[in-house]
This record gives sequence, C-alpha cells and structure tokens, in this order.
Amino acid sequence: MTINERVLGAVRTRADRVRARRARLVREVEPAPREQWIKPRRRRHPRRRHDFALPTGVGVEARLPALPAVRLGTRLVSVILLAATILGLAYAFASPDFHVERATVINNRLLSQAQVRSIAQVDGNLVFLINPMQVVERLMQLPEVVTATVRLGWPNRVEIQLEERHPVVEWNDAGRIWWLSSDGMAYVQHGSWPGLIRIMTEESVLRISKQAMEPVISPDVLHAAMLLCAQLPEIEVLQYDGESGLGFVDTNGWQVYFGDEGDITQKIRIYRALAEQLSDRGVRVAMINLENESASYISVER
Repeated sequence: MTINERVLGAVRTRADRVRARRARLVREVEPAPREQWIKPRRRRHPRRRHDFALPTGVGVEARLPALPAVRLGTRLVSVILLAATILGLAYAFASPDFHVERATVINNRLLSQAQVRSIAQVDGNLVFLINPMQVVERLMQLPEVVTATVRLGWPNRVEIQLEERHPVVEWNDAGRIWWLSSDGMAYVQHGSWPGLIRIMTEESVLRISKQAMEPVISPDVLHAAMLLCAQLPEIEVLQYDGESGLGFVDTNGWQVYFGDEGDITQKIRIYRALAEQLSDRGVRVAMINLENESASYISVER
C-alpha cells in the first residue's frame, strides 16, 4: 500500500472494513412502528374435556368434543331467583291447594265448630298468611275458652284445639239465664248441660259488663252452692239474696238461709239438728237463718 493511498483514504485496513460492515447492519435493523404491534390474544377460559374408554374388545378410545365451562354471574343468579319467587307466589295465590277450606276443631263441647271457625277467621285464607297467635287471641276473648292451640299443616290444614270453661251453675238472674263456671265467669246457654246447680234471684245481682273476661260474682258463692247441693241433694233450686246470701225452701216448707261465707259444712250440721228437733216438736217455722253459725236464729209463725 502506497503513501498516496493512505492519504486519500482509498485503501482501508481490515479493522476499518469490519467497523463499516457493523454500521450498515445497525442501520438496516430499525424498530417497527408502534401501530404495527400485535396485541396479545385474550386468554380463553379452559374447556372441559371428557374421555370415555370403550369396551376392552373394541380397542379404541373415543374423545368427545370439549364443552366450554359456563360461569354464571351473581346478577344473573339473582334475576333467576327473583323470577322463581314471583312465579311461586303467583301460583300459591291462584291455586286452591294452599287455601284453607275448613279448619278442624277438636275438644269442643260448649261451642259448635261453626262458632269456633267464625271467631278464628281462617277458612278461605292462604295457610302461610295465617298467624296462629292472632287466632289464639281472638278465641281467648270468649269466656267459654280457657286455652286454645292452633296448628298449621301443609299444604292447607289448620287444627284448633280448645280447652273450654265448663259450667257448674245455671243462674236465673231476674229472668235472664246465664251459665257460670266455677271461677265466676258467665256466658249464655249452649243447649243443655247435665248436673247444673240451679240458682235464681228476684232482682239482678250478677255484674254483667262488656268485659266478658271478668267474674260476675265471687267464686266463693258458687263454691258454697256446690257444697250445699252436694250434701243436701233434696235441694232443687237455690235462692240468692244480696243480704242473706244463699238459701232454699226445704221439704217442710221452711225458708232457710245459709249466707255465702263461713263453714258451710258446719252450717249444714246445725240445720239438720234444728230441723229434726223442730219437726219432733211440731213447731211452725217461718225462717231459719244460719248466715252466722255462732249466732243463728229461727223465726216462728204466729
């Protein structure tokens, strides 16, 4: 290589040629424009694959097409449940299968089944709209009812079980007849009842009010009446006076008063002893008053 060639730059060394070749390669490799970049594909949901092995004699295996895995969103599930609920309620309101045709009443003797069902107000209603506590409250407003139990059964059964307040006295209160239980509760007659004690008054003495669940007379009076009739079975009708209490006309035609307090059993012993002595003596008695067993007295006819 001559000196002139080096000066003019026409002749290059091997190192110069390598550097020139690398520079050309760098210029040829340019980055691709941004708009030509390919977006990565969205990841597909996995598919379920079902493999079924055929019988051994066939010797092949069949592969069915893969089924996509379906995922339901919470909103879609809520819509489906809401629609099912609406359809179920519509069917329940329209179908007679859930309407109570007639309630079953058990353990009733005083009240008829028609009376109980009329107060309960459940016939014809949807069984799942009936509140048993409200039905019990309505029934407990009747003086004839001590306790009430209401049971609901699917699809349209209602059972009402009663414990009634049975009468012990038939009280003729100045022409108005009431049945009284042993706790002093009064209610109207319900047909006939065996073994009732009959009491009558000339004037009205029962405290009848709009509050049907309040006693109309002291239970002590009724207890005394039951003792008298139990130990003196010959008594047909008892009388009651606001001042002299319980009394009756005995077989001799004598008016006897026992009051409504004190020891009724002791008074009965005194009465029997007096009646025997007076009968033996032939005394014409107008009245025997035993209100106070320690200060009893006799009125004699003149």
